Amino acid sequence: MSVPCSDPDFRPVKAKVASLPPGVTAERCWCGRVAKVKQVEDFSDKFGMKFFMCASYEHDPPRSSASSSTRPPSPLPLCKWFHWIDTEQPDWAREEVEEKQRRAWATFFEEERWEKVRANEKAERERQIQKLRAEQARNREVNQKRMDDEAARRFAEEEVRREAREAERKRLRERAAEAQAAEERGDKSGKWPRWTQGK
Repeated sequence: MSVPCSDPDFRPVKAKVASLPPGVTAERCWCGRVAKVKQVEDFSDKFGMKFFMCASYEHDPPRSSASSSTRPPSPLPLCKWFHWIDTEQPDWAREEVEEKQRRAWATFFEEERWEKVRANEKAERERQIQKLRAEQARNREVNQKRMDDEAARRFAEEEVRREAREAERKRLRERAAEAQAAEERGDKSGKWPRWTQGK
């Protein structure tokens, strides 16, 4: 005996034509036609269950292509009579749904695991990049200090040479001034001017 649908508005998204189970009498819908037997194919808690559906009921499948959009819609259903034949899912259907769920969860956890692996690899790459940048910054500081020290050393050496040049120039200026003064005094002592005798 068929069982009235607890939710008359519910219709399986995917269903295929099925045979009438043994011991079940074919039924007629509200419009008087012999109902069709269908079996749920979408993976839900009703997967594998059979039901009666009015033979006049039509369903427009989703339009997945441009050509389907040009197809005229199915006529409105004459009758939406709908009765369940099974009261619960068969064992094979439950096992198949559970296996599909298991595979889905396994895929999800595998993807999650790979996401963690990729996240860890990304974090490690970023850590290595930060380490490399820090090392490069230290190297730049060391090189800059080396260049500053070298520049300071060269500057100090140049200062020493400059001071030596200035001292030599001072000595020469003093000698020139002394010789000039001696020449201007007209030193006629019969000796060579002191400035010609060297220091």
